[in-house]
Amino acid sequence: MQFKPPNHLSPEARAFWERVDEEYELTSDGALYLRAALENWDRAQLARETIAKEGMTVEGRKHPAVDIEKQAYGLFLRAMRQLGLDVIPPGSLPVGRPVGK
Repeated sequence: MQFKPPNHLSPEARAFWERVDEEYELTSDGALYLRAALENWDRAQLARETIAKEGMTVEGRKHPAVDIEKQAYGLFLRAMRQLGLDVIPPGSLPVGRPVGK
């Protein structure tokens, strides 16, 4: 492993970092993009959990976490594309049928 995942990332994000670092040759710039991607992944997950607990609205208005979740997922995907890693996000399953089925 060339680059260690930051300690502040969730266990899920650190495991994803390690898989990427094993499969690809990250540059120092690439490690910064991966860090940004996974920080935003964790932020989106936290916002999603907050919405699940508190609901989509607060006092009749959209919960602020709704926008945080949306923006964080977008930044995660943008950083992954910048890395050339249009991959499945951590914890997700592939969509669709297997090839040839």
